Amino acid sequence: MSLGITFILISNTIFLSHYFINKIYQTKKFKSEILPFYGITFLFLFGSVSYIFAIIFDFFHWYYDHSILIYFRLHLIFYVLSVASCIFVYENVTKKTKYLLTIYMIGGLVINFFIFSYKGLNLFSNFTFGLGLLILLILQYVVFVRPTSGMLKRRMYSALIGLIIIGFGSFLRNPTINEAFGYYLFSMGTLLVNFGVLLMGFGFSAFSTFTDLNWKEKLHEIFILTKDGLLCYAYSFDVDQKMNGSELLAAGFSSIQIFLSEILKTKDDLQIIEYKNLNVILELKGNIVFVLVIKEKSSFLKHKLGEFSQKFCEIFTDSLKNWNGDMEIFYPTKNLIQNIFELNK
Repeated sequence: MSLGITFILISNTIFLSHYFINKIYQTKKFKSEILPFYGITFLFLFGSVSYIFAIIFDFFHWYYDHSILIYFRLHLIFYVLSVASCIFVYENVTKKTKYLLTIYMIGGLVINFFIFSYKGLNLFSNFTFGLGLLILLILQYVVFVRPTSGMLKRRMYSALIGLIIIGFGSFLRNPTINEAFGYYLFSMGTLLVNFGVLLMGFGFSAFSTFTDLNWKEKLHEIFILTKDGLLCYAYSFDVDQKMNGSELLAAGFSSIQIFLSEILKTKDDLQIIEYKNLNVILELKGNIVFVLVIKEKSSFLKHKLGEFSQKFCEIFTDSLKNWNGDMEIFYPTKNLIQNIFELNK
């Protein structure tokens, strides 16, 4: 059963590697945006290779009471590379540590080749992974949890909890623990690592690019219209105020109306669409269309627009039923925009 659960773990890490490879292809081809995705991809890819060698080692170790050191060494090498890839992501985003922590983890691989006994390698792996996990937990909080808010913060907490679970699961998989307390802990530990890996993947999937950490800088304008193209409300994030008639003309509102009418005719799913040098996110709620114009693609801002549109419809349900074109009834929308898009934080 233990080996079967490890096979599931390998499948999960390979799936997540493929998922983040697709993220790389979907992102703009700027090094600053795709490097972190490479780091996460290698985190899961090296992790899957590591567990492949772990399966081979465990098979001989548990069933034949024979330790083939090369497989344990390869398992350790790829495990360290996996942790180093994750640390690289954090250091690339924070840009304050000059990759010293990544270099430190890679340096551990050099020491690995000078240890020639199973017990020595096991002890070294415990120390290396334990210290690496502590570094990851600190960086995860400092780089991703503390600066974020709302849905993104919840996702980053998910990744943090995933890391903790992976650490605890790996502890239970340790041969020394199994020999002392029973081999059933090995299966339990592998299940926990599975769950932790999925939580990490879920957490980081919130990013369309890692510039989403500065998502407020991507905001440009928001329009709320009926399907017929009548304007209910318009707001500029650049000047932090409602737009008047002349500002609407400057924003190309007539072009937005034409663009919107063409999109609605196609009956395609509403999504993030490139428009000139900007991106437009559309959200449809009944007879109302929400148009968020942003400077860069962001799946996180798509979530924010969905949250805003839901709250807007809840507040103005009765007003929208018999709306006669009076835009003044939507005056509270400014406060709603500032709250949902966290403009006062």
